[in-house]
Amino acid sequence: MSTILVIDDAALARDTLARLLEQEGYETIRAGNGKEGWATLYAQTPDLILLDLMMPLMDGVTFLQMLRRSERWQHLPVIVLTGAADDAPLIDRVRNLRIEELVPKATFGFDQLLAQVKKHAPQH
Repeated sequence: MSTILVIDDAALARDTLARLLEQEGYETIRAGNGKEGWATLYAQTPDLILLDLMMPLMDGVTFLQMLRRSERWQHLPVIVLTGAADDAPLIDRVRNLRIEELVPKATFGFDQLLAQVKKHAPQH
């Protein structure tokens, strides 16, 4: 079973997404910001990270920069979910940090996201 770390400060979005992924057979770990997500990595390394960008304490860009500098986790696949998809400079920075996909929160459907999840974290 693949494990997905869902990092989003919006509890409703985070919990709904995690529940939907669990219904599809994935194990999920939840974190409310990048700082919690980073601490979570030490307890259990996921197969995939779903990452929001705009969060308190540690935003998604900072988390992603730290992840890519880490020898241990630099190759973990990351799908970014963002409400800031129209912020071109931010999106360019994120894409340069080797993400697998960028999914705009405003327009994504769960089936679209699930297809990307299955592509980057197939069930074992």
